[in-house]
Amino acid sequence: MFDPPAYLSPSSITTFRECPMKYKFSKIDKIQEPPTWFTHLGTFVHEVLEHFYQLEASERTVDTVRTTAAARWKESDWETQVLALTKPMGSIADFKKAAFECMTNLWSIEDPQQTELTGMEHEVLANIDGVQLKGYIDRFIIGDDGNVIISDYKTGAIPNPRFKSEDDKFFQLLVYALMLQEADQEETSKLQLLYLKHSANHEMTVTPVRLAVARGVIVETKELIDKACETGEFSCNISKLCDWCFHKSYCPAHTK
Repeated sequence: MFDPPAYLSPSSITTFRECPMKYKFSKIDKIQEPPTWFTHLGTFVHEVLEHFYQLEASERTVDTVRTTAAARWKESDWETQVLALTKPMGSIADFKKAAFECMTNLWSIEDPQQTELTGMEHEVLANIDGVQLKGYIDRFIIGDDGNVIISDYKTGAIPNPRFKSEDDKFFQLLVYALMLQEADQEETSKLQLLYLKHSANHEMTVTPVRLAVARGVIVETKELIDKACETGEFSCNISKLCDWCFHKSYCPAHTK
């Protein structure tokens, strides 16, 4: 009944497992959610730090992250983008303040002058047990042991452990570790979630057991997506998260 996408991504796997109907709206029906204050904040900070880490190590200071931010703000016309938001969470000054705090909190997590990134916004394509995957890794480095350390910037709040386990938080990075292993024969030893808002670095050691679990989730999710596309039946996972879902107004679970 529906053609499944040619590729899955770590984020689309997560979306389907959170709610198959939400996956259908976004990946099958191609309904694009409008940007929000928080997605813009994350994108802007990612953009600035990507350009910041292209500078020579000696140039990576708080002053240069400020000038880099100013240059990216102008180059990408971020003011127009933020002003176009339908639900702004504050003024332009508030947005800039929140973004700059995230950027400068980086110094509480690592020394940018001592951190040499091997790759940023790195596209990776891989086949995991017949499942075609595609995604972009925020950043990675080669550790002292010769293995990869994958990192991901987070500008939002640290998830409450009552609602999201440690393994769930790191799932997408575990998928990237598998993809690097399959596509480039690169072994990953560690995963890092860099919560810039809170100056926190959450780490997870990559183990064969964790990779095996992620592999199983990938294969199982692909089978479930294919079945849903074949039957046209995408279930709705009703939870408190529905109140924040963009698709709630036309979701079958809320329009009966």
